[in-house]
Amino acid sequence: MKKIVLGLAALAMTVCASIPVAANTTSGRTDLSLYVANDPTYTVTVPETVQLSATENTQVPVTASDVKYLPDGQKISVTLDRGNGTFGRLYLEGTNEETGKEYMMTLYVKGTDGEFKMGALENQIKGMELASFTEDGTMNYELRPAALNYPDSTSDNLVIQKGVHYSGYVTYGIGLTDIAE
Repeated sequence: MKKIVLGLAALAMTVCASIPVAANTTSGRTDLSLYVANDPTYTVTVPETVQLSATENTQVPVTASDVKYLPDGQKISVTLDRGNGTFGRLYLEGTNEETGKEYMMTLYVKGTDGEFKMGALENQIKGMELASFTEDGTMNYELRPAALNYPDSTSDNLVIQKGVHYSGYVTYGIGLTDIAE
């Protein structure tokens, strides 16, 4: 019984030692604080027009400036929201002015994952990240016509046609996302 009483006494002393007790006090104090972080601010600039190369990859610059107050663990992500084609695919389209024949050229895109992808149904590009930033800077993504992958093709839409002015567009998604670890 003596061992149990000593054990309980030691436990009681430990508990009492960790609880601050104010004896004969007439006042107390609690420090208060409030902090609300600034909202993130940044400017993302994409080129208004890009002239694509018919023989090599085209670098498309995306720039982030005035980057401030990004929350820890987050980045500015610039994604391919959609291209001008059906279901958001990215095509160049053009018409031969002499013959009236219409042509379409699929584009390959390489973003932050480092792999070229195209907008065919089996390999969608919609939503792929093109550039990302945690501070001011410029990052390029790349575009290339599918014709560069099929140099000996006889398909009208896999060969860049001379005398055809191709055009298309990209719309971007821009927002904050978590940095993958």
